[in-house]
Amino acid sequence: MKYLIWILVLFAAAVALATASHNSAYVLLVYPPYRVELSFILTVILFFVALVVFYAFVRMLIAIMQMPNDVRDFRQQRSKTKMRASLDEVIGAYFEGRYGAAEKAAAHAMEQGETSALYPIIAARAAHELHEYEKRDAYLNTVGDKSIGDSTMRLMTSTKFMLDQNNPREVLNELQKSGGGKEKNNENT
Repeated sequence: MKYLIWILVLFAAAVALATASHNSAYVLLVYPPYRVELSFILTVILFFVALVVFYAFVRMLIAIMQMPNDVRDFRQQRSKTKMRASLDEVIGAYFEGRYGAAEKAAAHAMEQGETSALYPIIAARAAHELHEYEKRDAYLNTVGDKSIGDSTMRLMTSTKFMLDQNNPREVLNELQKSGGGKEKNNENT
């Protein structure tokens, strides 16, 4: 079918060329004091060239008008890609046991403006593993309360740290402060 269409197009082009070569018509353009006489074929060719140029110009204008949106989308995509790469680096270093590298990568990501609560949590866990408790507490204090998940992550992480340091009373106090132990305390009294 494809070859049949190409053959028909080829025959149509041959007929058009044969007809055009024997056409002696001309077009007369008059704009006083000017008078321009063109062959009909040249006029048709110039008309199609003008259409192609106009189409290219319109496409170029559309592309120029879309450029700010394309740049914004590109920057957002690049930012997301960088964020994923830094998160992969932080998590990979943490689970490989390279706690110093995990802490540095998480701190670097936070300095670059990453707002995810995962970065300070992982940095705090890495600092805890390195027995740098002041850094650990500083990282935990940077975790915001943007969502319930963020505050829950901070609570679970801080209670794990307290349990690791053999402070079960502080864990209970922390859970009671957060509201997690209210029901249990009401049952015991």
